[in-house]
Amino acid sequence: MTPPQPRSAFILIDVQQGLTHPTHWGPSRSNPSFEQNAESLLINYRKLLASIPSSPTSPPRHKIIHVQHSSTIANSPLHPSSPGFSFQPFAMPLASELVITKNVNSGFIGTNLEEVLREHFAGEPGKLYLAGLTTDHCVNTTTRMAGNLKVADGKDGEAGEVVFVEDATAAWKKGEGDEWFDAEVVHKVNSESLREFATIAKTRNIVREWESWVA
Repeated sequence: MTPPQPRSAFILIDVQQGLTHPTHWGPSRSNPSFEQNAESLLINYRKLLASIPSSPTSPPRHKIIHVQHSSTIANSPLHPSSPGFSFQPFAMPLASELVITKNVNSGFIGTNLEEVLREHFAGEPGKLYLAGLTTDHCVNTTTRMAGNLKVADGKDGEAGEVVFVEDATAAWKKGEGDEWFDAEVVHKVNSESLREFATIAKTRNIVREWESWVA
């Protein structure tokens, strides 16, 4: 028997051309499989959406949200005047998918993301999945706030679940002077630090979960 489907949402954060810059964000990046994993999540979540009919009286139980960073720094690769502001080709939103633009690390600050999620979950406990760039900045901050705001919880306090798909994120080597932290260390430490806020998951397990909902 197919298990019941909770309401869910998948947020893909800041997968923009500017974050492919070879040196702007750091001398090296973690997780060479980031693009493959993030694309796999997007493809499989779209399959999930396509498998379930919806109507004006029965809106979709699943929702894709793209978050796009709009830097206020004029020379940033993510400034709206820069070609880097655009989404990477594999992460290009479809016309039916919501795009939320932010100016700071959190997708919740200065946007209507919280309102969108609460309306989507409609008072039911649900599952919120997050992936994108970067592990230690925007995905991390948005995940923490999602956990604190309890946006996936039900109206009567039933626990929902925030899921951080760690291998569908990436981080850069960080440091200054003689003290630097390898990109993989930055990635792993920041992922582990989220365990009080979210479930830490792998792409392959999330894809299997979504596939089970439509099996």
